Amino acid sequence: MVMESTYQDDMNRKIQSNYPIVLLVSYEWRRAEGIVIKASKSANKDVYWWTNTSGVRKWDMDEREWGVVEEGLKDPVEALEWFIKEIMDENRMSFVMEDLHQYYDSPQKRQIISLLKRVPRIDAERTLVLFQHSRRIPPEIEKEVYVMEIPLPNRGIIESVIKEVVESVYEEYEIDERAPLDDRKYLAEAALGLTEMEAKYTFMEIATSEKRLTKKEIPKIVQRKEQIIKKSGILEYFHPKEGFKDVGGLNNLKKWLKVRQKGFDPGANDFGVSSPKGVLLLGVQGCGKSLVAKAISSEWNLPLLKLDVGRVFGGIVGESESNIRKALSIAEAVSPSILWIDEIEKGLSGVESSGATDSGTTSRVFGTILTWMQEKEKPVFVVATANNIEALPPELLRKGRFDEIFFVDLPGEKSRKEIWEIHLKKRLGDERFKELVEKGDIHIDQLVKMTSGFSGAEIEEALNEALYSAYYVDRELTMADLKTAIKSTYPLSKIMGEVIMNLRKWAEVRARRATDERVEDIKIDKKDKVPRLKKEVTNPFID
Repeated sequence: MVMESTYQDDMNRKIQSNYPIVLLVSYEWRRAEGIVIKASKSANKDVYWWTNTSGVRKWDMDEREWGVVEEGLKDPVEALEWFIKEIMDENRMSFVMEDLHQYYDSPQKRQIISLLKRVPRIDAERTLVLFQHSRRIPPEIEKEVYVMEIPLPNRGIIESVIKEVVESVYEEYEIDERAPLDDRKYLAEAALGLTEMEAKYTFMEIATSEKRLTKKEIPKIVQRKEQIIKKSGILEYFHPKEGFKDVGGLNNLKKWLKVRQKGFDPGANDFGVSSPKGVLLLGVQGCGKSLVAKAISSEWNLPLLKLDVGRVFGGIVGESESNIRKALSIAEAVSPSILWIDEIEKGLSGVESSGATDSGTTSRVFGTILTWMQEKEKPVFVVATANNIEALPPELLRKGRFDEIFFVDLPGEKSRKEIWEIHLKKRLGDERFKELVEKGDIHIDQLVKMTSGFSGAEIEEALNEALYSAYYVDRELTMADLKTAIKSTYPLSKIMGEVIMNLRKWAEVRARRATDERVEDIKIDKKDKVPRLKKEVTNPFID
């Protein structure tokens, strides 16, 4: 985990060397404030802070508080002119301008950019710090700006927040039990992924309502953390109950995952093993790719975050790039973790034409994801799923992005037997299932043969239909109900048989099979007159 001192030292160097403009990206004003003040104090410089509501304020190093200097300087142009005048008077300072980026689309844009251009050209002992939550910079000055991004708090920072909360509320609210030192590391672990202020408010709320702050409150912290993460609209926090026992077939994939799990052991790095990067699951719809993502989280006992790439894109310039960086930052903060990107091809569609259709936004978001996947050092295991390989950018398939690419095919006989048993036991219960099999009301082998070419999702839906039929007439489930439901189901293998066959040919040389089981050939009836969509009869793997 990157320590706070890394960013403090970086800011120290920039202010001591009089770097003209630093862009400080963060949602956390207290940490930003502390970093700038500490760096300025070490360089023996004054600190001034501008907002469009308070004007210009000066930090009193002795009294440790802000004092108003120019209350009337709420206009950004006037504030910049004041700063340049102070530079001309050779005053040593760090001048922070908060949320100046909101004026880049205003009528004052040209004046602001013109003044910003003057800052690097003046030889004086000063630094202008632009503090904002996004990386947006006018292209006219981007070569003059150093970008520094403060990540989400690590365990050490959150432990200091716990100490602050306990000290502030213990006497006032008569807390029965302070946060024991041994408990604080577990409380901090549970709060990873929150900003400093979000963690503080969460701890305050729990401490004042429960009259304590111990390991017993961890479920409440996790619950509040989930709500805060979900507010972003980009990430979704999952608590999967499914394990590998709930996944029928896919034995090769399961074995591979069990080996990769060892990469999270404490001694793995010392042995020379790097943290596993992730896996890309390609294949037929409804064959368990999403179920595997949930099972990995459950088996490995790691938090599961689902990234909705489609929600990343925002209407404001720079918002999409900021959203994806924030999402990836959260995934790293709660690491070790699982980041699940479902149907990744849909979220990244249009990458090739991005420059002409959305000014390159999709391409930049995609590039951010690729770079992060290639260079990430935190133990975040990425599970990406895709149905339509045609829509996948070729850069995503290159070795190094993922540890392995698996092809998930339709289940064979052995796998279908496992799938039928899993779903029947889940719906009927073990005892009821056993009784129906012993009475001869359910014949698993017949069900397996009748559902050749069915996906796991289609088998589940056929069972659901049969249960409805039996429940409607108020009697027990029978083979007749199951046979009728199966016959009325038109599987995807019949609708898109050609596509699946050619997909298998592509996967033979470009991916690893998720199972070593032989899968039946798809029988295509040449007399079949079922209407087809264009997407169902064209396939990129034929040529």
